[in-house]
Amino acid sequence: MRRLGILLALISVVITGYAKELTLKEAIDIALQRNYELKASQRQLKSKELEYLATKGLRWPTITFSEMFMRTNIPGWAMMNELNQHRLTMMSSSKYVDMTSMNTMFGMPMFQPPHYPEWNNWQTKIQFQLPIWAGGKIGTGIQMREKEFQASKFDLERTKQKVIYDVTKAYYGALLAKEAIKLAKQAYKSMEKHYKTAETMYNNGLAIYADVLRAKVYLSKVKSKITEAENQYMVAKRGLLLAMGIDNEDPGQIDVVGQLELKEQPKDLQFWEKVAISSRPDLIALRTRVENAKRYAAFQKGDMLPTIGAFGYYQMDDRYSPFGTDGTGFTLGIALNWKIFDGFQAYNRYRAAKETYRKYANLKKGFEEYIKFSVYKAYKDYMTALDRLKAAEDNVKYAEEVLKITEKRYKNQLASMIDLLDTQTMYDKIKFEKAKATYDANISLLELKYQAGQLKKENNGGDK
Repeated sequence: MRRLGILLALISVVITGYAKELTLKEAIDIALQRNYELKASQRQLKSKELEYLATKGLRWPTITFSEMFMRTNIPGWAMMNELNQHRLTMMSSSKYVDMTSMNTMFGMPMFQPPHYPEWNNWQTKIQFQLPIWAGGKIGTGIQMREKEFQASKFDLERTKQKVIYDVTKAYYGALLAKEAIKLAKQAYKSMEKHYKTAETMYNNGLAIYADVLRAKVYLSKVKSKITEAENQYMVAKRGLLLAMGIDNEDPGQIDVVGQLELKEQPKDLQFWEKVAISSRPDLIALRTRVENAKRYAAFQKGDMLPTIGAFGYYQMDDRYSPFGTDGTGFTLGIALNWKIFDGFQAYNRYRAAKETYRKYANLKKGFEEYIKFSVYKAYKDYMTALDRLKAAEDNVKYAEEVLKITEKRYKNQLASMIDLLDTQTMYDKIKFEKAKATYDANISLLELKYQAGQLKKENNGGDK
């Protein structure tokens, strides 16, 4: 119900035209309902489940119903149909078999030469086949389908993590773009103050007119930066909607909320490597499929063993109507089949399956090492991002102090307008670098969680 409420709220925003505040948690909730890649993965999982259920059906008997009509003048088939209808007698069999030599025994022409008439037959049949033992292939095949179904569940979980990763990254990008608008507007206000200061000093004969013009040009440039930042914000929100699975909607209908800040305390490298190797979904899925490759070798081995099965059918034959019962009968039986020699085909397929298992076992080991490397790289990138963030925070304090000093010096005619503009440019740049460093640190942590397989809905919702 809560998810439905979120979707209805988003739809109402589109209808009314008012921008709705969208939290990261709400964005993730919507994406987990509407993302196209996730929907495709869910369909894939359902397909694997149905394949597993279909394979389980191999343990059950196969029951077939058939209704067939035949009209023939081929003697063997016509005579068989009449016999199955329980209509064939010694006299009627003379239609198909030359029995005229027996006339001398009776002293009269009892039998005419055969004329091979056409004969109709309606055949109704219900038959069954039941595998009793198939060299272990049925049990192994069912187990393989079951494990593949389980592996697909982990594939789906990894897709969910990717959706959370994409949405969160896009959301942070929108927050950065929104922060850029805020900083650009702050820079515009600061520059507007410098412009008025220059204008006042010029009117009082304390500054030259070139200072006023320089301030005015810079003020115009800053104003264009606001427009640029607003456009970047719209692009970032459009990317967020795409990651959420919402298309053909105006990004102006939503407004992301929250602050670009890093709250989480970093854990050590050993922690992240341990959780990655133990719980990363795609690695668990690969391990499951490697075990399935081992089972496939046993499956192929079944081709070298005998198979045993039961069969039977109940049959009704009638000359004039379907489902008729002129003649009825049944058959029950059991059969053993064993392909003694096939040119070593089954044996070599079994060997090939074992080699395939060894190949995947090596790939699994290689993937484990790759995951460790990915976690290691993401962790080091995160540490680097934290250092940059700390430096950026310190630089903001220093730049703010330098700007205050330069403003005082300009008012006291100890610094030029060029010095003031350069200092203001440096200050604005450093403030954005601090915002960008915060964004980079959050993205680095997000990447670390993703590589460790720890991006989950319940622990990555964000705060409003």
